Amino acid sequence: MADKQSLYELLGLSDKASPEDIHNAHEALRQTLDAQPDSEEKHNRIAILQDARDVLLDRRQRAGYDRRQRDRRHAAATATAPARSIWPALALLLILGAAYPVWRHLTAEKSVATMPARPAAVAPSAKAATPPSVSADIAALLPPAAALEATPRSPPTAPTGPTQNLPRPISEAPYAATLTKIADSAFAIVGGVGIGTAVAIERDKLLTNCHVIAPNVLKGPMYAVSVVTGAKTRITEAAFLVTEDACVVHAPGLDGKPIAMGNAGQLAKGTRIFNIGYVDGQPIFSAGSLLGVINRGSQTYLVSSNHCDEGVSGGPLVDAEGRLVGLTSGGPPDRSFCLSLTAETARKVLAQTLIAIDAFPPNYLTNLVRRW
Repeated sequence: MADKQSLYELLGLSDKASPEDIHNAHEALRQTLDAQPDSEEKHNRIAILQDARDVLLDRRQRAGYDRRQRDRRHAAATATAPARSIWPALALLLILGAAYPVWRHLTAEKSVATMPARPAAVAPSAKAATPPSVSADIAALLPPAAALEATPRSPPTAPTGPTQNLPRPISEAPYAATLTKIADSAFAIVGGVGIGTAVAIERDKLLTNCHVIAPNVLKGPMYAVSVVTGAKTRITEAAFLVTEDACVVHAPGLDGKPIAMGNAGQLAKGTRIFNIGYVDGQPIFSAGSLLGVINRGSQTYLVSSNHCDEGVSGGPLVDAEGRLVGLTSGGPPDRSFCLSLTAETARKVLAQTLIAIDAFPPNYLTNLVRRW
């Protein structure tokens, strides 16, 4: 994956570029891309360039972006210690400034009441009306309402030290073993708008849904927060797919445990599967069963009876061995079933180019709603 570039560098310009320079550079690059064969990479680059142009041609957005760039350069120039040693100082500054009550909640410094109540912008798919054709296909997979198994949610745990945020497993030992296998791989994604979930695919890279990232772009810093320890690391880059709701984020210095990979294609109907994610700022763990699979265009969804709610989006869906088989993506308002991308779909994003998080297209959500 490529190193991150500034919005100016994406357009081949300096930060002194005039609006005319920005417009002309975008047009020239767009014409070059239009001449290339149609591909997913081409669509990605067009979307990135268009977003760079839109941000830099808007006076307020450009001023805010330039200010953040200057702050980052200043921080890099004055850093004298290894990256890991600056995290305590950053954490102290953030706590003293009380800039992020969500983070303070996650570290048990405040009660649940301080969390923003279910930020709809983080998981619009959970509230969006499901197209009738999709609803009909899913209905055919569901057992009678009376037969639908309950998917127990773990009760919030009292602070007990460094693992205060670890969800309490439900009582049966096999489920507790599964939770133990995946807990170190699970993270909250916390931004200025709201919260979602992610899973480590490399030590410093996480898979998540793009609709978790998009609302938080240009809304202040975005952090990956460990489910187990509460340690947080700033997210600086992201890559995305155009036609599927899968993103990878890069958080330099993160020390996540890469999750074991499974195969969604080998799951049989009725297989026991599990998910972990955040609901109202609390990590939860639920058990469910695979109800079936539906296909829409190039995208495949696993339909299961796991618990889905806002904030769970982007979290891992795993088999009994703790192997990743999907990314929880959303469900209907009554939470009667859960839809998840397959792990095979999500992994395709790893081949995409990382870009600075500020350059992530905030209008990605319009594509998501249209395709859901």
